[in-house]
Amino acid sequence: MLKEQSTKDPLPLGKPRKAFDLAGFIKRYGLFILLLGGFLFAMLTPLIFIIKKPYYEVHALMQVDPTVPTLFSNTEESSIVSYYPRYISTSAQAMTTIDILIKALDSMKPADREALFPKGVPTETCAAILHNMVSVTPGNRDHILTLQISGSKPEGLAEFLNTLMQTYMEETRKASNNSNSDRLKFLYAQKNVITQEMSAIERDLDSLTRDIGTSSFSETFNIAAKNSDNLLRSYNSVLNERLAYETNYRALQQSNNALKKIALDPLVNEIVLNNNALTNTESWTYQQLQQLRSTTDGLTEINPERIYVEGQMKSMKSYAQELREEVRNKAKNITLGKRDIDMQKSVIIAKNNYEAAQAREDTLRVAINENSKEAKRISIGIHRGEYLSANWQNKFDLLNNIEKRITEIEIEKKSPLRLSVLSIARTPKQPLKSNINKITILLLVGSFGLVGGAFATYEFFDDTIRSSKDITHALGHPPVQTIVNLRAPNAEDQEQLSLAPDDFRAHQIGSLAVKFFRERTSSNARALIFTGTDKGVGSSAITFSCAKALSQLVPKVLIIDGDIEAAPIDEDDEFQISLPGLCDYLADSMTLEECIVSTPGDNIDMMYAGNITGRSVPRQKIPELFAELKEKYDFICVDSTPLLKSHLAEQFAMHADIVTLISLGDSSKFRDLRKAAALLVLLGVPSIAPILNFGGIRKTLTIAEMFDNPPALISKVVPEKMIDGIRRSPVGIRMIDKLLQFTQKLQQTKD
Repeated sequence: MLKEQSTKDPLPLGKPRKAFDLAGFIKRYGLFILLLGGFLFAMLTPLIFIIKKPYYEVHALMQVDPTVPTLFSNTEESSIVSYYPRYISTSAQAMTTIDILIKALDSMKPADREALFPKGVPTETCAAILHNMVSVTPGNRDHILTLQISGSKPEGLAEFLNTLMQTYMEETRKASNNSNSDRLKFLYAQKNVITQEMSAIERDLDSLTRDIGTSSFSETFNIAAKNSDNLLRSYNSVLNERLAYETNYRALQQSNNALKKIALDPLVNEIVLNNNALTNTESWTYQQLQQLRSTTDGLTEINPERIYVEGQMKSMKSYAQELREEVRNKAKNITLGKRDIDMQKSVIIAKNNYEAAQAREDTLRVAINENSKEAKRISIGIHRGEYLSANWQNKFDLLNNIEKRITEIEIEKKSPLRLSVLSIARTPKQPLKSNINKITILLLVGSFGLVGGAFATYEFFDDTIRSSKDITHALGHPPVQTIVNLRAPNAEDQEQLSLAPDDFRAHQIGSLAVKFFRERTSSNARALIFTGTDKGVGSSAITFSCAKALSQLVPKVLIIDGDIEAAPIDEDDEFQISLPGLCDYLADSMTLEECIVSTPGDNIDMMYAGNITGRSVPRQKIPELFAELKEKYDFICVDSTPLLKSHLAEQFAMHADIVTLISLGDSSKFRDLRKAAALLVLLGVPSIAPILNFGGIRKTLTIAEMFDNPPALISKVVPEKMIDGIRRSPVGIRMIDKLLQFTQKLQQTKD
């Protein structure tokens, strides 16, 4: 149960605190507030003629221009049209501040100040008084501030208003000048800073110009970059030339290597064939051989002469052959040598051309690299120079704007104010009116406000349930039934209600019985527990009256007196109850049939509390009791003890189908109702039927009863003579009490 209570709110639809009912407050206390407030006002009325004074009033007018002409600047914000209402309201409030009032008092002549306040009164005190006397009102459809001051004497009023206007204008100009002075101070400081920064930039520019050799920071003036372009074009030309020479050189080497593999015999044969000397020699040799051969004709082979001639012929043939070979060798050597010389010559020329072109390329490459480094250095310098030049130009432009703004502020300090005096204040010749009306209104509001505030405070802290709205706020649901004046003052039987058809209270009880009968039809609800938040709520009367009404709807109804925790009655007491009842059944001393008393001629049975001995009564048979009674009776109505006063009511509630939770109007407490309802929810009661009753034992006294036997608090506060006067006044308090009772009955009837 504790875990469930800590995890969720048992009454999620209700409110933890009673709401303030304005309409109910007016109905309950409106007339009382009216009478007591009127009585208090009548008692205080003589004060009006004691404290009344003449009333003088002085006016002055000031104009607030939304636009003012400037002397020099076009950038000065001279128009306040967009926020003019706020500006004029701020000015009106600023004129009545304590600081401005103190400065105005200090600026007044001593004689004019002493006309307003006695000599020696502190300035702060005078300013605090003037703060309530002076009012400054902005106009709705014009540009006028209306200044007004009132007092009981005409002297000094006009002088103070005129001094106040002049003081405020001087303070406004001073504040504007102070603002301008602060701006000028800031602007001059910024000017010095910018001048120093420009000097530093100029020094950097001078050093950079000497370094890169130009003061025009543009790539157009980068000579190294232009040289790089020329060198690149020359390098491209030399590179193409070197590639051509290299190709020619490689081609010559390849062609020479190929030519060396070619045989020179055809050329040698050609040379030998074209050699005239060799041809002539071979021709002569041939002729000589023919001549010698002719000489051998007829000679034998062994002829010495023939042998000699043949030897000469052989020698001549050998010579001719050797000569041919010699010529061939010489021709071959000459051809090879010539070819080698031509080849070597062409290779040497091609190699020299290639090496010369490569040397020019290497030279240009070195020059290009060195020139590129220089061009990059100069480009970086030019870039830095551009940044420094742009920064210097920005500083220069900002310096010009600052100097221009300084000039504007210096000139605009002499411009006119937005405020001007339109009409000065003049000393009044006669009083405007008396302050009787203000005093009367003040006393009237104070009298009724004091009484109404006291009752409102009481109502705010009052936790008493006054109407059905309080039940709704506490539980989230309205009461099932509101019973008005259940107990008739003149009825002989105070425990139950008559069932006359024309009795409105009987109709309310009958309506409640019909609702219970409907619950029995829909959900078989039989066991009804009648309990209240505290004692005296009328639960017993409602129990018996409701049981009687139920007896007209169903054949068998049982009433159980569940108050078995009452004090026992002494044996020598004249009034004793010896009827058996609930205590006897629970103590197992009698049977259930013996404990139930039947009423002859009626279908209502009774189970009294029984013989209460004061000892602890066992309760183990309560579940068995309810189970058995539900089998026999259509309804079991249990008149239980208050729920918050006894845990026996909690045990009854655990076995009930419906728990009727009764609250007494103008008596029960809001927090007690929520506690009781939350307890029933945590006990798992199937259904809770809240009832608002206005017929129980009230715990609050009427006004007449309060003064007939006053509590100790009233006796201490109110004098005894006044209490006696109230007691002897049949028209005063008693009439108020009757009116309040009538209002209360109307409220109850409405509920």
